[in-house]
Amino acid sequence: MSSRKPEWVQRLEYGLYRLVAPRVRAASPESLARWGARLGALGRTILRRRDRIALRNLRMVFRERSDAERRRIAAECWRHFGRQTLEYMRLQQIPPEEAIRHVQVVNQEILREAQQLGRGVIVISAHYGSWEAGALAMMSLADDVRTVARRLDNRYLERDLAATRGRTGAEIINRRGAGRALLRGLAEKATLVLLPDQAVRPGEGVLVPFLGRPAWTTPAPARLALRAGAPIVFVFCIPDGPGHRLEFEGPLRVELLSEEERDPVALTRRINDVISRRIIARPELWLWMHDRWKGTEEREAVNE
Repeated sequence: MSSRKPEWVQRLEYGLYRLVAPRVRAASPESLARWGARLGALGRTILRRRDRIALRNLRMVFRERSDAERRRIAAECWRHFGRQTLEYMRLQQIPPEEAIRHVQVVNQEILREAQQLGRGVIVISAHYGSWEAGALAMMSLADDVRTVARRLDNRYLERDLAATRGRTGAEIINRRGAGRALLRGLAEKATLVLLPDQAVRPGEGVLVPFLGRPAWTTPAPARLALRAGAPIVFVFCIPDGPGHRLEFEGPLRVELLSEEERDPVALTRRINDVISRRIIARPELWLWMHDRWKGTEEREAVNE
């Protein structure tokens, strides 16, 4: 669980948020994209440590590419997440039905067929593309959506975020001790939305390839699927002009897997492979600023 920032920092952040939020809602999509890109570029300048992490990660994954190409990807990544920050602020202030109006759903039948199995569904996504818009769109496609989240380090922003999530009807499960709640959700035929692409402590994860490099990864989605017999469906929300494209793929049906494939480590590796394929196709859409290879020899080798 994250620790809170000093009170004055929380108040300052929240004051800036309240100042900017009405202007974000009133802005045109073109203006929002333009100012979001500027915000991302500013963030790259201010958050130098995060930019160094992004470049280190890109060197580790794209060793065959030039420094100039890796820096281009990093710069576009910052601009993308600047745009997504303002887009998320806009989404917080409008009704969910309006938020999903400009989302095109691709391969929705994959989700429907998984739901019809009656075992609950595990929907896997990543910190990639427009995942917040994708989460809102999921509320219109499933009656009972549950997801896992950690609390923010700003209690004022946390309060507003809780109100926004409450309007969507999704149940938010705290990361600490989430296993039982998630299993109960599958027993109740709920749709679980999980984003397992971030680093975990070595004692909490398994070391499997992610983007071709060993990374500590949570095996929780694989273990849940195997224990409950629930299908795994993948979904990714891609920016598409002024709107978004929500793309489903899969499913992985654990009852159809071989005995060797029905291993939590093997299934976690398979989940990582799907996420990695998406990231390689559009690397600028993934959160390279996250220290994904924390605690691995790969990261230490690149730091030397």
